[in-house]
Parts: sequence; C-alpha cells; structure tokens
Amino acid sequence: MIEPVKPNKRRYRSALRAAQAHDTRNAVLEAARKLFTEKGWETPVSAIAREASVSNETVYAVFGNKQAILEQLIGAVLRGGDEKTPLIDQPERRAILAEADPKRRIRLFATDIAAVLARIAPLVDVVRSAARTNPEIAELYARLHRGRRDNLEIFIAALDSQGMLREGLDRDIAVATVWRLASPELFLLVTRTEGIAHADYADWLAGMLEASLLDGDATRA
Repeated sequence: MIEPVKPNKRRYRSALRAAQAHDTRNAVLEAARKLFTEKGWETPVSAIAREASVSNETVYAVFGNKQAILEQLIGAVLRGGDEKTPLIDQPERRAILAEADPKRRIRLFATDIAAVLARIAPLVDVVRSAARTNPEIAELYARLHRGRRDNLEIFIAALDSQGMLREGLDRDIAVATVWRLASPELFLLVTRTEGIAHADYADWLAGMLEASLLDGDATRA
C-alpha cells in the first residue's frame, strides 16, 4: 500500500511568513515614500506605521530606525522593479553600454537617467534638506553622490576606451560634467521649478552631453 504524501506544513508556514514579511516591508516603504516626499524627513515613524496599517513595533522590528527606512527606500526606488540588481548591472544600462553609435548611446543614457531621476530625485531632496541638521543623513547624502559618480565613471570609461570621447577631453572632467548635468538637484530645478517636462529635460541633457563629450563628427552623424 502506498502512503499518501503529507504536505510539508513547516515549509508552507515558512513561505507564508516570508510573503507576509515582504508585503509588510513594501507597505512601510510605500508609506514612507508618500510621507517623506509630502512632509519631509521630520515625518515620525508613528505616521509611517499608521499609513502602512501596521504597528510602530512592527516598523522598528523590520527596519530598526527611521534612517534605515529612508536608506532602504532609496535603494528600492533607485533600482526600480529589480531591487536585488545594482542599477549599473540592470539590462537597461547594459544596453546603453553596448550601443555602438556614440550619439545614440548619449541619447539612450539621457532618456534612461531622466526616468531614474524622476523616481529618485524627490527622495534625494528629502535627504539634502535633512542633511543640514543631521550629520548621519549628511553622510548618506555624500554617499549617494559618491555612488552616482562611481556609476558615471563606468559610463565615461566605456566611451573613452572605445574612442568616443572628444579628443583631448580629460576623463575626470567628462565625469564631472555628466555628474553635474544629470544631478537630482538640477533635474528638480528644471522639472519642478521651471515646469519642464521630463522628456524635454532628457532632450536637453542629450544635447548638452553630445556637445560636451563627443567629437564634432559624432554630433553631426
């Protein structure tokens, strides 16, 4: 006689708890995103918990403190739907680095970075404001910009190694140029203060980068 296979209740319960923990984390992050961008860093954890429909204790158990919420939120928003993969390793960025035409590569980069900035710039603005009075947040703000620069160095290094940079242009100057023009602060100035559409910012950025980085022959191609 064949014995019926008994379900593994322990594995089922473990999977259920993992799914519930994932949903709770996402609910807290979404609540934090809404409240931080609306009310700023001074938003209390209790308000985030209330918005997420969980207890204060649950928020602290999952994240530890408010800064950890902000840091994890930035990581999740920055990486979009693929939170486990660093931004530079995601398919969209790989496609940009694989593009053989310099002008086309710049255009793809500008369109992509505008989409990334639309997600992340409001949160970076929260960090920037809080950094004025909070040393730990100030360090987070510095780390975010160092991370931006590291990623942009990869972009510029690829252009340079493939002979796409304008002749005589120093690589460090090229990195600094992109770092400034594609900054969250400038993005918000153009889109939020001037009221320019995201697509128009991407077009402007592409034109500026083509003129700054590429040889004249490439920009006329």
